[in-house]
Amino acid sequence: MHPHERTPRVSTLWPPTEVRTVCETYLSMVDEELPGLVEGLYLHGSIGFGEWYAGRSDVDFVAVTHGRPTAREVARLDVVHERLGSTFPSPSYDGFYATWADLARPTDDCPDVPCILAGEFQEAGRFDVNPVTWHELAWHGLTLRGPDLADVDVRTDLPTLRRFTHDNLSSYWEPHVRELARFPDEAGRPDLVAWFALGIPRLHHVLATDRLTSKDGAGEHALEVFGEEWRILLAEALSYRVTGERIGMLDESELSRQNIAFAELAVAAALALRP
Repeated sequence: MHPHERTPRVSTLWPPTEVRTVCETYLSMVDEELPGLVEGLYLHGSIGFGEWYAGRSDVDFVAVTHGRPTAREVARLDVVHERLGSTFPSPSYDGFYATWADLARPTDDCPDVPCILAGEFQEAGRFDVNPVTWHELAWHGLTLRGPDLADVDVRTDLPTLRRFTHDNLSSYWEPHVRELARFPDEAGRPDLVAWFALGIPRLHHVLATDRLTSKDGAGEHALEVFGEEWRILLAEALSYRVTGERIGMLDESELSRQNIAFAELAVAAALALRP
């Protein structure tokens, strides 16, 4: 575990009732269909940083099994998630199934696993199977079933996390920033403002501090690092993240201009940090 991090504890107040209800319903359904299969259930993502926005946030889970689910069990898991999605169309319940052994080793050694994203179940995929998820579990994860994450062997390796983050900036974010600049008429869309203005600083934060942060934390980090001139842009991004609405302090053309300029600045600054 990172010396400056600690695993959060589930309490009567956290996670929120809405999240608890979805998770408890899932566990009831999966236990009914496949008794004994799911030995651990853990949450990661922004909820581990104390952030949850009803109607806006998703539930990011990792379900842990003793061994690899059989083809029959995977088919039943598909049924479970279909039932859960029908019962709770929102929030989206996104995650994957791993073994205890998977968590203890590098993510590159983890095979494709059953996973679900936005209601689409895959028998074998890699959604969220990456070093960020492993480190979120170890440093900020919440335990809903099974041993407390502080007592679970979850592989952490800071150099691997840094390399993954840097590679993600160069392979994903940098090309998308170039694409954003090609379409200024679209760059002022509130969802794109939130995606770029919070997403890139979140990765910059990892490389600058050796710590993870949430999207809200990324907004605060961006203001601290890149300065007051971006305050309104960042406020627009955070407003959309929390409420789904714009503040409206900038017209769309200025919002577009600032979003492109900030994304170009932030991705260059992040890539300039050592992997």
